[in-house]
Amino acid sequence: MLSPLSNCAILLALFLFYNQTVFQIETQQPGKSGYNGRMTTSTSSDQNASLAQLPALLQQAVTAHQNGQLETAMPLYAEFLQQNPKHPTALQLSGLLHSQRGEYGRAIELMRESLQQMPQQAEVANNLGNALSLCDRLEEANESYLQAIKLYPDYADAWRNLGLCYLRQQSYDEAEKSFQRCLEIHPGDAAACLALGNVFKRQEDYDRAIHYLEKALTLRPDYAEAHHNLGVCLRMLRKPLEAIRHYERACQLGLDRGELYQNLGSAQVDAQDMNAAIQAYRLAIQRSPEDIISHRNLNKLLWEQELLDEHLQSYRDALTLNPASEALALAYGTALNQQEAYEDAEHVLMNALQHAPQSSELKSLLAYAYEGQREWEQALRMHADAVAGPDSTANHRVSYARALLACERPEEALIHAEEATRQTPFNQRAIAYLGLCWRMLGDEGDATINDYDNFIKIYELPLPERFSNIEEFKRQLATVLDSLHLGKRHPPEQTLRGGTQTHGDLFDRQEPEILELVDGLKQCIQDYIDKLPRNDAHPLLMRYSDRFNFSASWSVRLQRAGYHTMHVHPLGWISSAYYVQVPQEVSGSDTHGGGIKFGEADIDLGWRGWALRTIQPLPGRLVLFPSYMWHGTVPYESSEPRMTVAFDVVPVHDKTNAG
Repeated sequence: MLSPLSNCAILLALFLFYNQTVFQIETQQPGKSGYNGRMTTSTSSDQNASLAQLPALLQQAVTAHQNGQLETAMPLYAEFLQQNPKHPTALQLSGLLHSQRGEYGRAIELMRESLQQMPQQAEVANNLGNALSLCDRLEEANESYLQAIKLYPDYADAWRNLGLCYLRQQSYDEAEKSFQRCLEIHPGDAAACLALGNVFKRQEDYDRAIHYLEKALTLRPDYAEAHHNLGVCLRMLRKPLEAIRHYERACQLGLDRGELYQNLGSAQVDAQDMNAAIQAYRLAIQRSPEDIISHRNLNKLLWEQELLDEHLQSYRDALTLNPASEALALAYGTALNQQEAYEDAEHVLMNALQHAPQSSELKSLLAYAYEGQREWEQALRMHADAVAGPDSTANHRVSYARALLACERPEEALIHAEEATRQTPFNQRAIAYLGLCWRMLGDEGDATINDYDNFIKIYELPLPERFSNIEEFKRQLATVLDSLHLGKRHPPEQTLRGGTQTHGDLFDRQEPEILELVDGLKQCIQDYIDKLPRNDAHPLLMRYSDRFNFSASWSVRLQRAGYHTMHVHPLGWISSAYYVQVPQEVSGSDTHGGGIKFGEADIDLGWRGWALRTIQPLPGRLVLFPSYMWHGTVPYESSEPRMTVAFDVVPVHDKTNAG
């Protein structure tokens, strides 16, 4: 058992440190997977009695500390410690004050000294763990929490904090055990239920996550963070309307963070309420001006809804607030390049380089802006600088190879394309440009990897059981897809021109026609894969697996003169085009265009870059091909739309990014 004085110190320390903040809860946000655990409130009716037992000078420091007068408390602690350098309570409370000020290094020193003077202080070991965790010294934090638990096995807060630390380390089994132990000690701990829900959410076990998040809300109905995270899980289970209700409840309860509004906006897109989504993304950016995801989502919607006066303004406003933000400059520069506003992109990126002169990413993007202005000498010089930079990646070499090919320097381009494929063997862009290098040099390697006769396959989709003929199925599927095309123009970042594209992952939807489409597609894909030869040196065949997943799926609706520019699919293995609706004059012959062409480069290589195979579309026809293979569409002439479904497939054993 701890001594009475130590118990008083526990109550006082927990009150001071725990009361400073609340749980910072995890959100579903690409690129941010951490869970930042902070403290819960702990108070005691014995605080006044505890305070009276302390020496007078320390009482003054503690009183000021409790009243939030940190600048008054600090010199009082310092004076007391000068007179009593080994006083454990003064050391730990001074450490807590430094933690409140964000001075974690000094806090850690003081708490460790307190423990050295009095090792049997579970509360100090726990708070030391908190300070270490806030410094991202997670292994040390684990040890400190375990020390607290060893001293006081039923220390629920230490078990919870240990679980949070394990969660940040992605040690999910250990995190689950820690939270379960916390709940055994304190079954009414809503924060532990919330954290346990997040353990399962991280592992995409959304049903179990929802169970614990709902339990947290049963214990604490006004728990805004639980509403937020429950919304995340419901959206992942394709229940956007339910998700929206929980997000809005979290807002009503006072949660006011950028990621909440970002998640709300994404759910509203799922629910096809684009105006509400635009407003939510704006609110996200107001709270987190460097939230690149919300910037992109907002400006994509503004473009597609033809709100062009507002398009890209969020980047300009955010850069005015933080002109040194490299992430903002990159996102804005990319958007300007996509709009072919190359001079504006050059200006933005040149300004950004003044703040980050070594950034290879900025230099590579600036080189592309120079390419758009046909300033090839400057473009090549900037590409060379990007490749030579300390943060250079394989994709910078790919972009350099592309520019060298455009300048008819295939020998030099080949060096960078080969190095890029060596660094990232499944990088589909690198493979595509490597093939172009070989083609320009007359190397048979291009024909080997781009075997247009054998690697492009045409299928007729099986008829779903509940339909009497394929025409009926295609009509109903077209009706479903048509309702999902809510934009007024093509997405700004896509190769599509003169048409619209659906939002989100199409195959996540639950309409019967889409589920039946997916079932039929799986049969065709499996046949394609089963017939692939084996070759561990070939960029398509080396990734062979008889199991696969869909990595992305969408629908495109082209209007008169619509088309796709030549492109590859960077994150795929096998890609596709399934024709749902095709105008009669297009499917009848190639006179009116509309076909899919393969092998033509996205840069002007003269006759060496011409298309090498073209397939005319027919309703119900599926075309499968390697994701690295150059493809695009011929503009077509018809008053009727041309609607397709496209998707990318990846082998399930392959966890490597495509680059």
